[in-house]
Amino acid sequence: MQNLSQLQHFKLVAQEGSFARAAELANITQPALSNSIRSLERRLGFPLFERSERPIRMTPFAKIILERVEAILFEARNLDQILDNVASGSGGHLHVGMTAVFSTSLGGPIIAEWHEKHPGVKLDIDIQETKVLVDGLRDETFDLIVGDTRDLRTGVDDLQMVELPPQRGGAFCRAGHPVLQIRKPQPSDLARYRFAGTHFPESVTRAFASYLGVDHRTGDPVISIDCHNIAALRDAVAESNLILLTTSGTVRNALALGILKEIPVNLGIDGVWSVATLDGRILHPATDKLITKIVEIAQREHNHRLAPYTDRITSAP
Repeated sequence: MQNLSQLQHFKLVAQEGSFARAAELANITQPALSNSIRSLERRLGFPLFERSERPIRMTPFAKIILERVEAILFEARNLDQILDNVASGSGGHLHVGMTAVFSTSLGGPIIAEWHEKHPGVKLDIDIQETKVLVDGLRDETFDLIVGDTRDLRTGVDDLQMVELPPQRGGAFCRAGHPVLQIRKPQPSDLARYRFAGTHFPESVTRAFASYLGVDHRTGDPVISIDCHNIAALRDAVAESNLILLTTSGTVRNALALGILKEIPVNLGIDGVWSVATLDGRILHPATDKLITKIVEIAQREHNHRLAPYTDRITSAP
């Protein structure tokens, strides 16, 4: 039986190409990690690394066993999760990754309704771009992610995915913005102003540039303000002539209060997201219920049945 800690140390050195960096990630001293690797080499009967190289390189023997070591460690983590599930009952911990627009548009209702049914489960949510979320899913930082479907169409054979109903996108501006004086704004009317958005996929940027009739590869950027913080963008748009490109869900409360207005144009740019989990990984028992809630809320928003919370405030006695 091999020592799992030693196998983990081997994987870290192979991954990082550095004993120092691997020791830092393993939270042990470099001499302790070196001793762990030497002990593993003695047990195996062959060297794992060419220590004279910089960065450290694996020997041919190490390359042969690396994939199996990764599989063993993966299954060991699955066993740990199963034991945690049995021990925790209705408790435990879920780590979720979402894109900025999705989290702002639908994250609030999802968290509120799911947490009401699972108050004992700790929920951590990180906001990142889809490609970063996928990396986090693969290194098991996240239990599940909600990423932009357009960035999840290639190289995802190791993921299980559920595509969500599309969310309508649009252009939004402050009440009193000059563009609202135009009954049927044309692309040339919008092109007079600057735009704010949240790290769109390349295909979306190209589509919007085409709508405006500009070449996004030359001249000024199509999106002048690029930011993950939708709240900051909403505030900036409410206090300037910037135009915000986003889904209607991210601004539903600002629209209900009359702070922002939707510009009557059809940009043909919708939000499209998918929930993804790592194929073969054992997850917390509440994960499926969270996915079900995400799908349910997305469908309600798609059907225009997700009311702004400002409605409850204004209707209160």
